[in-house]
Amino acid sequence: MFSVVTRMPLVAHLAASALAFAGFQWIKARLDASYAASRHPVDYATGQLAFDAQVIEGYYAHMRDAGTLPIYWQTQFIDFGFIAAVMAVAVFLGLLAARLGGKINRAGDWGWRLGVAAAILGVAGAGFDALENLLSFGTLTRPEAIPQILALAYSGAAAVKFALLTAAMACLVLSLIAGLAGRVVRVVAARKG
Repeated sequence: MFSVVTRMPLVAHLAASALAFAGFQWIKARLDASYAASRHPVDYATGQLAFDAQVIEGYYAHMRDAGTLPIYWQTQFIDFGFIAAVMAVAVFLGLLAARLGGKINRAGDWGWRLGVAAAILGVAGAGFDALENLLSFGTLTRPEAIPQILALAYSGAAAVKFALLTAAMACLVLSLIAGLAGRVVRVVAARKG
């Protein structure tokens, strides 16, 4: 998969990256709107990182009492579209950063490696988001009696997801910096030579 993307003409890769990012923004807006409509009492991260069945049950009770728990169910399905968009953005932007850094010298080689790492970490993070989503369906089957082990697994998958996606973003930024440094080194060396 990665080699198909890196062999694309650069203009096509840029266009695919822009389309992936636009799709990501579109589905993110839908996801955010659905989450807000569900009236979940806390933000995504706080809710997903509860690590406590009773706390999660309290969130669900709040939505059940408000009559919005079915909207929260729907939000979980929308989240799968968001997950697909995260994967696409990770692959296209990570590999674009890798290509822009290139393997032109040691710094550029780091740019390449970090860009590829950003793509891999982003896809892995999205995979854990999918796992967390599947586990959330388990918590929603009996929202008033969630087993603590399920709450731990759900929050654990979310924690790994957040860690991997944070690492992917860091690798993307570092890839761009290393790629830029590689190009500067190459220009300076050419002027001296």
